[in-house]
Amino acid sequence: MPQVSLYLDKPLYKEVQSVVKRKGVSMSSFVSNVLKEYLEDDWPEEFLEVIGSMKDEPFELPEDIPWSFDSKRETL
Repeated sequence: MPQVSLYLDKPLYKEVQSVVKRKGVSMSSFVSNVLKEYLEDDWPEEFLEVIGSMKDEPFELPEDIPWSFDSKRETL
């Protein structure tokens, strides 16, 4: 398995060390899992559970705005 060296400042290292102790995992597996989660293309399950649950009006296209309302611009 490939290995990677990771350099952290002391405050960040202590924070990560505290989390891995609490979770009972190694530093390596914790960092690996964080990277895997970051690189996933999927939406979180919680997001998919709430799709369509909001009771609101459907989207409507706004009225067209006349071109005369457009700002004057310099011709290039």
